[in-house]
Amino acid sequence: MGIRKPVTAETVAAFAAENAGHPLELQRAADYAEALEPILQAMEALRNLPLKDVEPAVVFQPVEVKGHD
Repeated sequence: MGIRKPVTAETVAAFAAENAGHPLELQRAADYAEALEPILQAMEALRNLPLKDVEPAVVFQPVEVKGHD
């Protein structure tokens, strides 16, 4: 992955208008950007952890419960 640019109000507003068909006022877009940026920073930090060679790999195996659909 390349270097991520910070989320800006302009980015959020453009994405909302172009992809969701929902234009946002710049202040509301700024509020969303302020909430999204720390989440994306945390995701970036997790991606940078050296976990590729750590064993065992996490495996999900659903547990069957009798009597439940």
